[in-house]
Amino acid sequence: MNGVESRAAVRARRRSGRPSLDAAETIGNVAFMDALLVVGAAASWTISQSPWFLLVAAVGIAAATAIALIALVRRWRWWLTAAVTAGVYLVAGVPLTAPTMITDPATVLGAIAGVVTAPVTGWKNLLTLELPVGIYQAVLAPILLLILILGVLAHSLALRARRIWPLAAPVALLLTVFGIAFGSSALSGSVRAGGWELAGAGEAAVGLAALLVALAWYVWRAVHTRRAALRAARRMTPTRATSRANRTLGTRIALSAGMLVVALLAGLVIAPWAVAGSTRDVLRTAIDPELQVRQTLSPLADYRTSFADERYDEVLFTVTTEGAPADRVRLAALPFYDGRVVRATDPTGRTGEGATAFTRVPATLDGTSGQDVAARIEIGGYRGIWVPTVGDLVSIDFDGASRAALSDGFFYNADTATGVELSRPGLEAGVAYRQAGRIDDTDRAPGTLTPPADGPAVDPAHVPESLLAWIEAQDAPTGGAGLSELIDRLRARGLLSHALTIEDAQLPAWMQELGEYSFEPSRAGHSTDRIGALFAALLERQNDVGGSDDALLVAAAGDDEQFAVAAALIADQLGFPARVVLGARLTSADEDLPTCDDGVCRGGDLAAWIEVQDAGGSWTAIDTTPQHSVALSPDVQQRRDPQNPTEVEPEQAEIVLPPEADPADSAPQDEETPETPADLAWLWTTLRVTGILLLIVVVLLVPAATVLMAKVLRRRARRGSRDPVDRVVGGWDEYVDAAVDHGRLPPAAATRAETAQALGGGAGSEAGRVAALADRAVFAPAPPTDAEGERFWELVDAERARLDEGLGWAARWKARLSLRSFLRRIGEIAGRTGKGSP
Repeated sequence: MNGVESRAAVRARRRSGRPSLDAAETIGNVAFMDALLVVGAAASWTISQSPWFLLVAAVGIAAATAIALIALVRRWRWWLTAAVTAGVYLVAGVPLTAPTMITDPATVLGAIAGVVTAPVTGWKNLLTLELPVGIYQAVLAPILLLILILGVLAHSLALRARRIWPLAAPVALLLTVFGIAFGSSALSGSVRAGGWELAGAGEAAVGLAALLVALAWYVWRAVHTRRAALRAARRMTPTRATSRANRTLGTRIALSAGMLVVALLAGLVIAPWAVAGSTRDVLRTAIDPELQVRQTLSPLADYRTSFADERYDEVLFTVTTEGAPADRVRLAALPFYDGRVVRATDPTGRTGEGATAFTRVPATLDGTSGQDVAARIEIGGYRGIWVPTVGDLVSIDFDGASRAALSDGFFYNADTATGVELSRPGLEAGVAYRQAGRIDDTDRAPGTLTPPADGPAVDPAHVPESLLAWIEAQDAPTGGAGLSELIDRLRARGLLSHALTIEDAQLPAWMQELGEYSFEPSRAGHSTDRIGALFAALLERQNDVGGSDDALLVAAAGDDEQFAVAAALIADQLGFPARVVLGARLTSADEDLPTCDDGVCRGGDLAAWIEVQDAGGSWTAIDTTPQHSVALSPDVQQRRDPQNPTEVEPEQAEIVLPPEADPADSAPQDEETPETPADLAWLWTTLRVTGILLLIVVVLLVPAATVLMAKVLRRRARRGSRDPVDRVVGGWDEYVDAAVDHGRLPPAAATRAETAQALGGGAGSEAGRVAALADRAVFAPAPPTDAEGERFWELVDAERARLDEGLGWAARWKARLSLRSFLRRIGEIAGRTGKGSP
């Protein structure tokens, strides 16, 4: 055919250049890669712990293996393999990873969105949900995606890579790394033999299996490659190989296996001793501390449980101080109120601000001005993430074998002087630490404070109306004087109560310690409704009794949980930033307030108070515990006579006659039949299903549309060039690119005529004429005219159409979507850049 290489000849040459597949090598590589993926799936079992996860893993591994094998046989390019992998993930992802969402038409769109967005947001869901996640929503989508990507990549490297095939095992092992990193920090079981114990036997088995399978694959691959080379050598030479090489290889394998066994046995013996006392850290233990604090129950909500008989006398922690006198030990400062509970973090979700920023503590903190204090705190029965501290923290040093883990898990908020311990198991009996701090020694009476704000900061929706009415009814001054007076009245008119009910046979311990006390029930909680009920009772009593005698106005029962929140809301209304602080008092001038005896803080010593900030930025602690010596006042009639007597007028009644009956009213009236609205449920279902199908089509067609658009823009730019020579050269490039996309290979370092001879084919081909016109446009003394350029492009379009002759629709679309021409241009540019560099 005049030296023109036909399309069939190109295919034949490609087939002849393909290496023949070794069935044993293919089966062996697939078996080892699948085994590594199975081990990785076993490592990820702790994430889900659902039988459905086994199905997801099995389908993912099978699909990845099938894609890699088909790509090997069909010699797919990398981009086609990646596109098929993405398509399989999108098609199989919804029914596999969100089975509970596809049963309800209302959640199908959510399932598709979860699968599509899993590569971006799914990882965060895996870390923030409590384990095991089961099959909740589309939480298994990231695992399926990872199995597909790592499986296809590992198989492709093992089956197709010539030089970098050793990377296949590390790629497959990444699934095991994923299972460990995203799994639980708790160890699963232990194995004991005499005095030897291996904690985390399940994790050790998975790691050992991954190591053995990977090493076995490397050994098998080396042996198989060596034997294949020996067979090839025997076929090429008449000499006969001896068995010495095989004996040497067997000796090396035996020695390697023996060294591996010895190393594993040594590891099993030494590992329990080496990791004793250490914790297992995974990604979920190292996530943002603020997120963990936000997910933790507000400590004030759990306040009342400390006054149960079984915990009232329990030693929570012991505090020993040196230096400046310390009167309080704080657990948590809670500056935010969302209408339900007071929190340590902003309920609106804003992060990174001073009041919510928990950070690791370096060697020392700057701290605030004041007197230095040193404290040693030993934990007893206390449990929780909130770390007891004295003053503003300067440094902290944990004791014991777990000091490293405790130090890594300690975070501190300098703005609220609150520390949290997020390691596991965290604070437990026997944990002790020394801390240095500073205590503000400035004596500031609440009545002398100046508010820094003109109005409240708490959302008005969270402030009960009864609180505002009670403040207005007090006719108190503004500023610090008003704050002090209102809190004094609040404490004096309240009654301490830690329970809703009590047993008559045995008084609770907290009541026995109060002595002369009349019990009144009070419910727990500090929501807007609970605080509103407290102030409603106070306001009702004041309206009924009148006057200002606090002993007659006692009307609200509760404890520090309610009265601290109430006082904080009062301070906020007066323009003082306020926060509730939970902790214990070491000393107090008020004998009615509980304190820790000799630094031993028990359950009954827990207290809550508020801290308010003045215009100078300093925080002042104010106690809010209500009194307990005066019982709720009995109901009395209002003591004041009305100042304006009411005039009583005699009753006057007028007879109202009924309207006369209208005979027309007796006629039967037609009842209007209500119109039944049209049932449009079918329409909504149809639209939803149609939208789902359109979304799937759009996701699958976006890559193809991008390729087509890129080629259209490239052709338009070439044809619309203002330079007539560039326009003709661009037409030649367009013809060559079209031929390349149809699978025809242009010869390297050839002239246009030679390239046209190699690419042109079929009857009536004018590829040679296209090449001649392009050469004349480049080398002629005069540039081509616009008309000549237009005729040239018509000739190029005809040659491009001739390339499609005899092809089916599938082959034509394959050429249209081919990226060979783009990759060829990129290669040419890279080659010219490399050769042109000095």
